[in-house]
Amino acid sequence: MALELDDWGGTGPLLHFACANGFPPETYRKLFTRLATRYHVVSLRTRPLTPGEDPKKLTTWQQLGEDLARELKARGRSGVLGVGHSVGGASTLMASAANPGLFRAVVALDPVLITGTRAWAVRFLKLLGRMDRTAIVQGALRRRERWATREEAADAYRERKLFRDWDADCFNDYITHGFVPTPEGDFRLRIPREWEARIFETFPANPWKLIRANTAPTLVMRGEKSDTLLPAALARAEREMPRARVDVMPLASHLFPLEQPRETAERVLRFFDLVAPGDVDTGAA
Repeated sequence: MALELDDWGGTGPLLHFACANGFPPETYRKLFTRLATRYHVVSLRTRPLTPGEDPKKLTTWQQLGEDLARELKARGRSGVLGVGHSVGGASTLMASAANPGLFRAVVALDPVLITGTRAWAVRFLKLLGRMDRTAIVQGALRRRERWATREEAADAYRERKLFRDWDADCFNDYITHGFVPTPEGDFRLRIPREWEARIFETFPANPWKLIRANTAPTLVMRGEKSDTLLPAALARAEREMPRARVDVMPLASHLFPLEQPRETAERVLRFFDLVAPGDVDTGAA
């Protein structure tokens, strides 16, 4: 199974960005544009964006990290700068842990990492084989899949708490690229809800064992109001990975890269300036 890399432009060292579940990469255009002033930005066209890929073949997020590593290695890459949001942050950490040298430095933006009672609950549900019954999985499966127009979808989404604090350009990019026309003349979700649900369902029972071998200089950033990466998990990330440091985006949610794309980009650039100065892999994708 070969996956494509999408090229978002820029020159200089290669920077790979891994997106959050349910959001096509175009949603991050504003963030990419700032990063591309210094780096050559690419993103893997993941399984949910690849026609014909069966969601049931995904059994753990470790496979998402393996996909990323395989495609970068197939292109002869090493010393890449890795950035990821949510599941993309977690899978980038997993790829880095399993493939020393593949990434020169990593930034994980509110990665999905859990500890304490949340972790025990996931392990229990996995033991029972009932992750498919969780509220987040069922919610994804119940998402409205088709809309008469993109404008109708936009009007409905603006009322949702999830999108309330989004940057206007990011929201417009999501509406433009998150829905695709159908032969019937309406619009459907570009990332099928079955795929979105499957990503949630296959969260690993113990993500820490999959990331603690990551030795690349790493920044883990949390949105101050995030309900995904809680403070205890942020602190554990700093303990688990030998070269990790942490930061908090003030007054921001789990989706802060889409709420504050410019400030997010500036923090990423500052970190890479500090830990990965100079030239790295600069070839074409």
